[in-house]
Amino acid sequence: MFNFFKRGKKDPLKELETFLGGYELPSFSAAVINVLSKLRDPESSMAEIVPLIELDPGMTVKILRLVNSAGFGLTTKARSLQHAITLMGRSRLEAVVLSFGVSDSLPTSMQCMNRALFWATAARRACLARMLAQHLHAATQAECFTVGLLQDMAIPVLDGIHQDSYGGLIKRWHEDEECQLTALEADQFGYDHAGIGALMAEAWELPDYIVNSIATHHVHTADAQAEPAVQLVSLVKYFEDNDGMDALIESAQHNYNIDQPLMEDMVSQAFAYAEQFIEDFR
Repeated sequence: MFNFFKRGKKDPLKELETFLGGYELPSFSAAVINVLSKLRDPESSMAEIVPLIELDPGMTVKILRLVNSAGFGLTTKARSLQHAITLMGRSRLEAVVLSFGVSDSLPTSMQCMNRALFWATAARRACLARMLAQHLHAATQAECFTVGLLQDMAIPVLDGIHQDSYGGLIKRWHEDEECQLTALEADQFGYDHAGIGALMAEAWELPDYIVNSIATHHVHTADAQAEPAVQLVSLVKYFEDNDGMDALIESAQHNYNIDQPLMEDMVSQAFAYAEQFIEDFR
């Protein structure tokens, strides 16, 4: 089975082409690339970045809406784009722009589930990961929000490539409480969505914490590189009649001493927060 961390130094784009039968990873839009380039330039100022974002009205609206949503966790409302990026700082802004770049680069239709359901679940994970991080490791709230949103970003790609079989794997995962999607994928394809997602993140030059967290978000052990909050929200599924909440609550209580009432309250709040900005990712 493919192991992301034992592959050595290889070209992630070539690996994706090899694993996925010639698949070519889409590039980010020019607006996203230009903003990220400025953000990663230590000589650039935030004042130089604002005009680049304003050239893309859609990105401007999305940033303001996300920053002002309760799920993002800021206590002050942004009055303007300049105010928003001042509140966020460079690292948070980079994470937000990366998130929009990824969502715009993924397939627009899915066979195995409704795209809106996929992104609604991603938003719920993101909001819940931030709340759990506040409780478990407060310094990583922004990072956990981003990884919670993007951890399953390879699923739409695998769904498009394996149209005849991927839906069956999702169905088996849905119906079996003990079943792991990554195990089903590895058995059938020789790789899983976590490893492929990490390759995608590396090819897009996403920060190392995103690459490593995506690779290990289903590794529920103390030595995993994903934060506990990210590992926990990976248990959230896409289906109302088997949404993974029982497993999530049990794991939170057993492994992190978060009692059931507190966990249920966090889930309720996080899911409500997610509704405030999910349209930007559908």
